[in-house]
Amino acid sequence: MARNQEPPFDDPFYRRGKTGRSPFADDSVPLNGGLEEDDGEEEQQQFRRASKRVPVRRSALAPKTAVRVRAVLSVVLVLGALGVAAFAARNFAMHSWRFRVRSAADMELAGDAPNSKLQVAEKMREVIGRNIFQISLDERKRELEKIPWVETAAVERIWPNRLRVMVHERTPIAFVALGERVELVDANGVMMDLPPQREYSFPVILGMNENEPLSTRAPRIRIFTRLMHELDEGTGASGTKVQYSRDVDEVDLSDPEDVKVLAKGGMEPILLHLGNDDFLQRFMMFLSNVQKWEQERGKLKSVDLRYGHEVILNPDMQAQAPPPAKVAAAPTAPVKPAPAAQAKQKPHKKRK
Repeated sequence: MARNQEPPFDDPFYRRGKTGRSPFADDSVPLNGGLEEDDGEEEQQQFRRASKRVPVRRSALAPKTAVRVRAVLSVVLVLGALGVAAFAARNFAMHSWRFRVRSAADMELAGDAPNSKLQVAEKMREVIGRNIFQISLDERKRELEKIPWVETAAVERIWPNRLRVMVHERTPIAFVALGERVELVDANGVMMDLPPQREYSFPVILGMNENEPLSTRAPRIRIFTRLMHELDEGTGASGTKVQYSRDVDEVDLSDPEDVKVLAKGGMEPILLHLGNDDFLQRFMMFLSNVQKWEQERGKLKSVDLRYGHEVILNPDMQAQAPPPAKVAAAPTAPVKPAPAAQAKQKPHKKRK
């Protein structure tokens, strides 16, 4: 079957032969593809390049700056939300009844404080009924440390409405005589009342005044502490350490340059003048010679050991008063006799 070689009659660009060529084949075809000149302006405009660029609206900030601004705004919003949440939480915690100390059962005393337990409980009773977040822990600490027996104190909150109090008491090292009253004193010079039902075995410190400031009392207590420490460093005949401080009954600190000690060792306690240094050496000299001194001098009341190997026995005894001087009798004025008694009777002459 032969192919149809006939050209398409509807193709205006097909060039036919001379025989079958259309008389209109040689006519030129316009470039507009058959579009008429009077086509709509709108249809032609969409295929043309714009003669003027369309203006684009630009931001006032650079792109990098805009990114940073958005990041900062996001952070500010987050922080603002957190601040609002924190304010709401704080307001709830400060005013809610759930965080209120209702009674003494909501307070716990930790640690061993037998001498100040009652005073601590009395101080902490002041916060009953208050919100634990409205209680100043530093203020409570300062109030507790005003108690003489309390050396350090700490207060902490326990969720939701409890308080824990931790107290460390002072350690007494001696008795101190204040007139007719006796108290305890620690290594810092702080004086404390004698607790009931407690027994202590300490020397008694003399020469202190309850009205003197702590700045004056503390250096004297340091001298006492040094004295006790040196006496406890002594060694006995067997070479073992001996606590000679147990032989001390009283320590007079009225004169820091001359520490006086009432010590055992003789027939009766003897007052020793130890000065301000070499306490152990002078005390050992006393123990080594006290029996010999008493054999030679009899009963001793005091010994001055401040002058090295020269010892003064009984320096505090009052010198014996000299015997009272004889008062000479005042000469008596001679008594003048009466004239009748003084006149000598003349013999009578006999008359012739």
